Amino acid sequence: MRGHLWGGRFATDAAPPLPRGLSPLTGRSLAVFVIRYREGTLSYDELIVGTPARRGRRAGLYVHWIWVDDAQSLWGGRRIWGVPKQLAEFRWEGPRVRVTDGQGLVAALRLSAKGPSLPRLPLPMTGFGTLDGARTVLTARFTARPGAASVRVEEWPARLPALRHGGARPGFRAASFTMLMPAPTLHPVPPAA
Repeated sequence: MRGHLWGGRFATDAAPPLPRGLSPLTGRSLAVFVIRYREGTLSYDELIVGTPARRGRRAGLYVHWIWVDDAQSLWGGRRIWGVPKQLAEFRWEGPRVRVTDGQGLVAALRLSAKGPSLPRLPLPMTGFGTLDGARTVLTARFTARPGAASVRVEEWPARLPALRHGGARPGFRAASFTMLMPAPTLHPVPPAA
């Protein structure tokens, strides 16, 4: 798949709990990603809200909420990767995107580049989900031209954890990425202590 990605880390006082077997990688924070898949198996937009986490030595993102504007992506995410995709509408106006679903506003964000992109590099891209009681570990082969970005939240609903600041610290972008997402590996969830 090919496309463009913007993301950043936002401090919060109310980070949702992580499931057993995962621990937070950073303090109380959420990562927010907006991804536009423009070429490949499917073309669609995606908004991800998750917690930077680790499972043992492996770092990645545990996806709490994820919205897409494509039904095939929704069912693939739920049935293959174990992430809770929901359908939403993405309205783009220049550098702004407004995402809404059946409950109303999901987020309104402003995305812009800050400075030039670096040369094309391989970048780590790992995520965690849950499927049929097992932990899924998703490891993408991802290359892009990374760079700094301004990722600003202009509207954010009360149904999501409140953010301390409207701007990501730090914010980044991955211009013209190429990504191959193999099937996830499945791992048993450790028993409750």
